[in-house]
Amino acid sequence: MNKEALLGQRAYFNLVHGVTLQLIGTFSDADLDFRPKENVRSVRELLMHMYTMEKTLAENIRSGKLTSVDVDNPETEAGKAVLAELKTVADLQAYARRWHQALDDMLAAMSEEEIQRVVEAPYGSFPAWQFFQFAYDEHWHHRGQLYTYARLLGKEPPMLYSYENFPA
Repeated sequence: MNKEALLGQRAYFNLVHGVTLQLIGTFSDADLDFRPKENVRSVRELLMHMYTMEKTLAENIRSGKLTSVDVDNPETEAGKAVLAELKTVADLQAYARRWHQALDDMLAAMSEEEIQRVVEAPYGSFPAWQFFQFAYDEHWHHRGQLYTYARLLGKEPPMLYSYENFPA
């Protein structure tokens, strides 16, 4: 995978992210702690998890090593600190925008060589470009959960492919 192809994929991810921002907006502040059953992530925790992955990549991928920091685990002190900042739907949308854009900016600054360089992570070593794929897969997976949560709360989530609101 070269940088040009990766940037093209990221442009599509930006459309997906835009729909996710719409989805976040369907929840009320009171909905953010909803979880369909005990011991599963709440709306707030899922969104923190999704975008903290992008945050972790944006802050660390160029170093060649990702460490397990548990910042997206709501049981750790680091996770609790992040959650404490995400009080409202607007806070979550801002967090999502900030870290998604940070990963876009980081990719734009990377060289072809950096994109091909192997990055170590607690779950294996892969070329840097592969981590962008992981972030995309993780996003879709958890966004599906959020669509289910929205429906359980009686919300009408945005059409899955409502990209018309976003420039290509």
